[in-house]
Amino acid sequence: MHIALLEDERTLAADVQTLLSNAGHSVSHFPDGHQIMRALLKDTFDLLVLDWNVPGPDGLEVLKHVRNNMKLDTPVIFLTSNNSEQQIVIALNTGADDYCTKPIRPFEFMARVSALQRRLLPKQTLEVDGGLVEGYVFERSQRTVTIYGKCVNLTEKEYELARLMFQNIDRPISRHRIMQEVWGREEDTLSRTLDVHISWVRRKLDIGAGAQYLRLVVVHGFGYRLMKITPQESEQR
Repeated sequence: MHIALLEDERTLAADVQTLLSNAGHSVSHFPDGHQIMRALLKDTFDLLVLDWNVPGPDGLEVLKHVRNNMKLDTPVIFLTSNNSEQQIVIALNTGADDYCTKPIRPFEFMARVSALQRRLLPKQTLEVDGGLVEGYVFERSQRTVTIYGKCVNLTEKEYELARLMFQNIDRPISRHRIMQEVWGREEDTLSRTLDVHISWVRRKLDIGAGAQYLRLVVVHGFGYRLMKITPQESEQR
């Protein structure tokens, strides 16, 4: 997972980053609420780990912003010294998915992270390679996608781009996240390359503007989303 960590204690933040990185996750650390809010406007995260008492907007305000303003259902786990029952109830009722108290208990914390990953990440992530997703079968070893029996050959980057979008159907994915996942870096010089690959994938996999079931659409100012089309929406076109 790509995880955002809101924590102003640098030593603890480093310890948490090490735990998560050793488990195979990538972590972006933010020491205050303003920084994580800005990051949420340009990046896609799979999990937010929030401390409550931080400079700027606190963890609860960040959670309210994520749920009420941005309308994101990204999993959220609190990691904080606020351990009163009332505060735990407030966080959970506001939209947090789990709550851990400091001092951190590493094995418990990582077990909770793993539980959230299993429960809340899109089920499509388990079904793309070799599995059927809306009539599309992905074969990673061959870099092919079979669409209702028709085999389509893709380049390596086209395949990884398509796979990322199919893993996250109906979820906006930032340009930053796409470039990191597919090209391993995020640079302005890649921007045009990304747009060209999006165009090729749309055409080859029939997920462009006129598609009946799935469409790869622009999320203006953010990135792209592979969205399911309802029969009603399809008929209106």
